[in-house]
Order: sequence, then structure tokens, then C-alpha cells
Amino acid sequence: MKRMATILIMVLSLVMTAFAQKIYWGDSVPAGWNGTWQAKYLTVPEKTKYERTASSTELLEFIDMLRWNSDKVHAFSVYTSPQRRICPAVVLANPRITTPDEAAKSGKTVVYLQGNIHPYEPEGKEALLMLMREILLGKMTRLLDNLIIIVCPSFNIDGNDNLNFGEGTPHLTGTGNNSQNLNLNRDAIRVDTVEVAGLYRTIFNRWDPILIFDAHMMGRVQHGYANGYATCTVPAAHPAPRNFVFDTLFPAVRETTRKNFGLEVFTHCGLDNKWPPTIWGHDQAIWSNEAKFVANAYGLRNRMAILAETPGHESFERRIYAHYALIAEVLGFASARGKEMQEICRRADAEIVEAVKTRAETGELKNFLAGIYESWGKVDVLAYRQRNASELIPGTSVRAKIAAHMLGAPELVQGVEFLTKPVGTASASVPRGYLIPAELDFIAEKLRIHNVRVEVLNKPIKVSGEEFVIDRIGQGRGGGYNMVKLDGGFAKSPVKEFPAGTFRVDMAQPTANVAFYCLEPQAADGFVGSGVLDAYFKSMGADKRSLVYPIYKYYKILE
Repeated sequence: MKRMATILIMVLSLVMTAFAQKIYWGDSVPAGWNGTWQAKYLTVPEKTKYERTASSTELLEFIDMLRWNSDKVHAFSVYTSPQRRICPAVVLANPRITTPDEAAKSGKTVVYLQGNIHPYEPEGKEALLMLMREILLGKMTRLLDNLIIIVCPSFNIDGNDNLNFGEGTPHLTGTGNNSQNLNLNRDAIRVDTVEVAGLYRTIFNRWDPILIFDAHMMGRVQHGYANGYATCTVPAAHPAPRNFVFDTLFPAVRETTRKNFGLEVFTHCGLDNKWPPTIWGHDQAIWSNEAKFVANAYGLRNRMAILAETPGHESFERRIYAHYALIAEVLGFASARGKEMQEICRRADAEIVEAVKTRAETGELKNFLAGIYESWGKVDVLAYRQRNASELIPGTSVRAKIAAHMLGAPELVQGVEFLTKPVGTASASVPRGYLIPAELDFIAEKLRIHNVRVEVLNKPIKVSGEEFVIDRIGQGRGGGYNMVKLDGGFAKSPVKEFPAGTFRVDMAQPTANVAFYCLEPQAADGFVGSGVLDAYFKSMGADKRSLVYPIYKYYKILE
């Protein structure tokens, strides 16, 4: 109740402030918001009156220009794409650093900023290019006093150049999926793609960002916010990092974004199909509390994560401005509170290891397999009475014009249920460790990509624990996606011997929640739920008979 009261007071006071000062609605942006720059520093949208977005070649050229004009840049490749393109990332630091060890020794907070995971949503990419320019050469240079900022402006580099027609501006955009027609923001657990594997190995595992920011665009929404933000909502994640983002970072950033940029931002939600609306919730915005999304999966690592989506019906310049403003304020907050953020995350690491060491052997340590959203209570939200109509720009065949009623201020709708509270609905015991048969080496490799430490037994061991008996393999739906569902239950085994060569996951490690979520047979979209083990189940005849889940949960090593 204390948290809900704080949210209500914050919402009401901020809404009152909003109508007392200059707020930019619809397509509006302040004149000259991006500054005055020499021609060589201009981005593609700035050069083309926001009719175009940067190609992968133009992206590399812009980063190269920054390298030649600042001594605070280190550029490297996150991965080489299936179509043989380089995906660049840039480390901004003062003094310049080139390795994760240098970053760790500096004591500064490492932040990772990502755009263009869905290239038909290019505004994040362009906002990040402008922000890099401003941080290196403009009025935001002080951010590097306390931060090391890693920027990957165009994460889906193949999709960026696989062009299609856009609506309005930019005229041409990339595709949502990669060149294998896979959605990278649904691959955070399976890690089937070169792109996500590269992100984990090259950035997450090596640089260990305390905070990540993933920029997106929504469709034609009815709410009145310039940007919507969300954090990790997987119930299995340690609550402290996500609570800090939700309770402390978001309210502060909401206020400063209004004050410094004249924009209203709020939680990434959608409204139900009523007027006045009665629900303001994550489920209405396709933000489920499963871990298939990059920002949700990153929260399982005891780190802080933000996903933000700006409305899609607004102009390209407006969408770029919305991300520019929100990211700038997030960076400002991280610069001021970074040491505290680091401490929260490191403490979560230690608490997880200690809990496994002291409570796992008895079977009393539990964690969540799935969850739902419940209400924090009622809040007031900004919304338009009418939805955005599918109108053509006059004299064209392009469906993109923002409806006239959305160019002005929205209405304040009072007393809407705020359905964003993640609550666990099913749980299982967290073991002291897992044992994985040698033939399932692909499981061990995926865990290592997730930064889970996996050992190989050099001699046989005897353990006590339990194994899951699968009665039936079925299909279900979660978060709008097909998922595998297992019916069955755990059976205890007093003593069981495993040979040398077996893979062992000791859960006394900071990434224990990642391992638990991936390996538990009934986790919502773990390795089973997301289909990683489908081929194995088929080869074992699971469609015809019961079988034992091959990954064993041990509680004690007997010898």
C-alpha cells in the first residue's frame, strides 16, 4: 500500500504540473532541440528532413566520423551477421577505455544502450547517434565523469538493410526480423540467433552492464504519452534491481523528462477497448512477464533493465525526440545514482549465492516458474477519447497521418486499474545443482552463453535429489506465443550415480536464477517451454510414452 500511495501522489502531482507548463503533444517538438552542428556531424534524418534513416554503411560512416573527432571512442564488432555485415558497438569513456577490465577498474557504472532490434522501429537508432554526438562533443560530456556508456545503435544489422516501404517517415524502413526471419526480441532464452549470442558473449558477459536500455516503437496507441517504459517483470528475477527501477528510477526520470524536455512519459501499457478505459496494463501492450524478451531475461542476471516504446503514429522526428529525451534523463539519473545501482546489483548477486548455500540442500528454497500481472491500485492516465484513424496523407497513397484530435492534449482519465504488478503463480524448489547428460552438450553451451558456469565431471559422483517424470507433452499459449507445456511431477531418488563427462551446474553462482528458469521443466518459457528440447523429446518417443526429464536436480552430493 505504501508503494501504491507513492505512485498515486506522484501521478497526480505530475499531471497537475503537466498542465501548468509547456508540454509538447502530438507531433510537436521544440524548435532547434537537436542543436546546431556542422554538416559532417549531421545524421541521415537531419540531412533529409526526417525522410530517411541510416543504412548500415551510413551508420559505420557516422561512427567512424566520431572516431576521427573524439579521443573518447572505442568501436568494436558485436557479431558478424548471417549476411556478413558487421554490427558495431561503441564504448564512450573519459579517459578512453578498450577492455572490460579497464571498465571494472575505473569503478564507473557501465550502461548499455540498444536500438533497432526491430528495424522498422528506427527512431531509437537515430536518437542514439544524436546522443553519442552530444555526449562526445556537446553539452552532455559530463556524463562520462561517472559512466561508461556502450552503444549499439543498430542491433539487427541485416534487418536494417532489408528494406520495405514505411508509413509516412521514414519512407523506407528495415524489416522487423533478421535475415533468417527470426524475431530477435523473442530469442532471449533460446539463443538461436547469431545476433543474440553475440550480444551475450561480447557485451553482457564481458562488460556486465549494471543497466541496459532497449529502444522500441509501438503501434497506433490511444494513450497520450510520448514514451512508455517497462522493466524486468519476470517473477523469478531477484526483486531488488527491478524494484529500484520501478519505484525510484522511473518516477525520477518521468519528472525530469517533463521538466527538461516538455514530454509526458509513463509506464509501457495499453488501454482496454472501453471509454472511459478501466485497465492500464502491461498485457495490453504485449509485455508479458516471461523471459523471452531481452530486457526481461537480463533482469534474471540481477541487473537493471529498461524497455521503452514510443507511439508509432507520430512523426519520425517526434519519435526520435521522445527516445532522445528519455535516454538522456536515464543517463543523467545513472550518472547521479550509479554507485547505489551497482551496490543493489552486487548485493543481489551475494544474496542469491548465500541462499543457495544455506537453503537449497533442504529443498526449502523456492522460486517462481510463471506469473501474472495484478493491480497496484488505481491511477490517472492520459488518453484520447478516439483512436487514431487510418487516414491517408492528402494527395498520397500513404496511410500515416496522425489524426487531428491527437495533435492536441489528451484527456485525464481517473481511476484506471494499474495492472503491472508481477506476481508468481507457480513455483518449484531450487536445487543445490543440476546434472546434465553428456549427450545434451547443446544445453551446456546455451547455459554458458547465458553466463551460467557449467563444469564437466572428471569422475563419477553419487547424489540425492529428484527427477521429473513427464506424463504428457502438450502445447499452450503465453504472452501471445505458442509454448511447450509438460504434465507430470517430481519423484525423489535417494541415491543416483552420474558418470564422468556429465555436465554439472553448481547453483551457488550469481546467475542461479537464469539457470533455474532455463532448466526447470515447467518454467513458462525456459528451455522446455520455448522448444529447445523438442527434438530430444521426439527422439525419445515422448509422444507415445512417459519418460524422465533428462536434467536431474540434486540436493546433496553424497560422495
